Amino acid sequence: MSFAAGIATAAVHAAEPIDIGSRRELFVDDHLVERREGTRLRLHPPRPAEIAIRYDQPWEDRVCNYTTVLQDGDTYRMYYRGTYGERTCYAESADGIHWRKPDLGLVSVDGSSANNVILVDAINFCPFLDPRPGIPRDERFKANAAERSRPDGGLVGYLSADGIRWRKLSETVLVPMSAATDFDTQNIMFWSEVEQAYLLYARHMAGGRRATMRSISKDFRQWTRPVPMTYSDTDSAVPSAHLYNNQTTPYFRAPHIYVSLPGRISFNDPVHVVREEEKEAAGRRVVPENLRRFYREHVTSILQGGLGDYSDGVLLTTRAGTTRYSFSFQESFVRPGIGLGNWTTRNNYPACGVVQTGPGEMSIYVQRHYGQRTGHLQRMTLRLDGFASLHTPYEGGEMVTKPLIFEGRELEINYSTSAAGGIRVEIQDIDGRPAPGFSLAESAKIIGDEISRTVVWQKGGDVSRVAGKPVRLRFVMNDADLYSLRFRKK
Repeated sequence: MSFAAGIATAAVHAAEPIDIGSRRELFVDDHLVERREGTRLRLHPPRPAEIAIRYDQPWEDRVCNYTTVLQDGDTYRMYYRGTYGERTCYAESADGIHWRKPDLGLVSVDGSSANNVILVDAINFCPFLDPRPGIPRDERFKANAAERSRPDGGLVGYLSADGIRWRKLSETVLVPMSAATDFDTQNIMFWSEVEQAYLLYARHMAGGRRATMRSISKDFRQWTRPVPMTYSDTDSAVPSAHLYNNQTTPYFRAPHIYVSLPGRISFNDPVHVVREEEKEAAGRRVVPENLRRFYREHVTSILQGGLGDYSDGVLLTTRAGTTRYSFSFQESFVRPGIGLGNWTTRNNYPACGVVQTGPGEMSIYVQRHYGQRTGHLQRMTLRLDGFASLHTPYEGGEMVTKPLIFEGRELEINYSTSAAGGIRVEIQDIDGRPAPGFSLAESAKIIGDEISRTVVWQKGGDVSRVAGKPVRLRFVMNDADLYSLRFRKK
């Protein structure tokens, strides 16, 4: 059976069309894909940039960690654990590239308040900017932190008007500690404009592995009982590896898609091995034996884990209203890299937050040289929407979507081709027949590299006459990447 014939046959048994409206869709999973031939989903790891901040102040120690980066209008705000004793520090930037640590005068450390400390004893403090319409100005920023010293444990809420001066919501915990949730990391909260609810993605253990649970609140005060997330690669609540710091947040250009950038931990210390399939990895040692004593003596005495584990960063996604992570890419999203400094414990964890730092650029921030005198946070860059793509090699291939219903007048794509490559697009009816005026033969071949390009046919790019009807999109490509698409209203 030919590829086109297979599509026609599949159409007979197709599920209900996916209503995408005018929202942007990224190729981070196969959500829109009905059939592919000669194409694949391709991961695009971020590119290393400069050091964002160094942990070099007297009130910081070598185990700074658990970072959150927010964009608040023209101001970028960064929050991070300044000491293992849970001193929370703050940094600020006008562009997300050049950062400063302001003297805030809020907390006295060793007799001086000339520092960037904003809180003490707020364990694993994790803030977010609340865009919910109508919220009081003094609740524009919200956060959570653990209080393990309390008899009831759990997460406590914090509020702020400016993101710098914080107060507790109350002494009552938002989400109590339980046998299932231990909150031993950043526990991510945000307002979902798609779900019209506050969401919590919290750490728990499943089958002996670090995993994630999800809870919902309509008012930030009352939360549902956490429900375990499941993972596409195992089809269960137990992930295929330890996934630490889930860092799940809505992607700012497609807020119905939540991007998760956890650290994936590999243990080389047999004491941590809990599953048979981990035994082989437990025998691997990246840091040679003759350097292990050096690291023990020169890293830091409070470096938990030491040389017993190493990590990389991975990419997962989940969609609004679901409790399932798509783990489409088993490859590393953030590799440790050259040199032994990032091959020790708790390195290469991405911070919480993906922010735009240029017309076609977005940035993430990654923990490097944890526990060492050279500890720092590195900025890494990607193109907008550029986590992954639908990729086609030089030999060519094509993809046809599931039935879609859209709103809008133009089809916009984010794409890249080689000089010898190209993309053509066909709009089909639900049975796989070319819609009049939108056939492949009438499609102008697209060549170039653009964040935003309008697809046109011989009679132009106005697709409004097929809006609101079930259609399929057929992409015929060679030596090209398709990062995202959307129908815009013009």
